[in-house]
Amino acid sequence: MTTAINDLPEQMVKWRIEEWIRDYKFMLREIARLNKILDKPEFPKQKLTAAYGYEAMMPRGSRGISQAELKQLDHREKRLYKYLAIVEYLDRAVNDLEGDKEKVIFDCMLEGVSYTQIAVHLACSRDTIRKIKEGIIAKIAMKVKKDKFLQKLRLIDK
Repeated sequence: MTTAINDLPEQMVKWRIEEWIRDYKFMLREIARLNKILDKPEFPKQKLTAAYGYEAMMPRGSRGISQAELKQLDHREKRLYKYLAIVEYLDRAVNDLEGDKEKVIFDCMLEGVSYTQIAVHLACSRDTIRKIKEGIIAKIAMKVKKDKFLQKLRLIDK
């Protein structure tokens, strides 16, 4: 018996969103790294001298990319597209938040700032920050379910 992605319990969706927020900076760094790897052109190494004798008769290896390298490249590209989709989704989620306080807290969460530091910055208690954070996560979770974003991510992983 399989569960449809959109039928996941709301708490699991919230946990996944918290994980995305926590890993936001990591995903940005990984996107930059993968872009550097995937955008690097590779030129085949060519011998500029002619081969004579036995060397000319010997079989040569392929100058292209091996199947293992292609498969690994596919995994990297999938991971890149997945991280790009999540980062873009979180960046657009700011537009659905109400009030500057929610937006500041969300931005601080994406930057990896602790609740205590956010509370000091906004001059309120950690409990207040926690309650606002839970409201932010709930709003994003509703939007994720409405947009069927988890299903779109699943398509990228296939």
